[in-house]
Amino acid sequence: MDFQTITVAVLVGISFVYAIQALMPGAWRVGVMRAMARWPLPKYLTNKLAEKAEKVSGCGCDGCDRAAGPANAANQAPLPKESKIIFMPRRGA
Repeated sequence: MDFQTITVAVLVGISFVYAIQALMPGAWRVGVMRAMARWPLPKYLTNKLAEKAEKVSGCGCDGCDRAAGPANAANQAPLPKESKIIFMPRRGA
């Protein structure tokens, strides 16, 4: 096998793994991260996986459903002002 074939195979494999994890439901992603945190990996990777698994919620929204704590309440942007949506019929249709 030549170098180009090996390079393409590696890139396609990495792209496949990225697509799988990006499209995977949040609950599955948390389970995979927790399982990988138990593998014999370097300490910094284990800590990072465990930290990520705690931050991601099980519904797949990555923490957006959690209530803002007192520390985060001051840092949140104000809600946008509501505006009405008006539907106008087309003329001559």
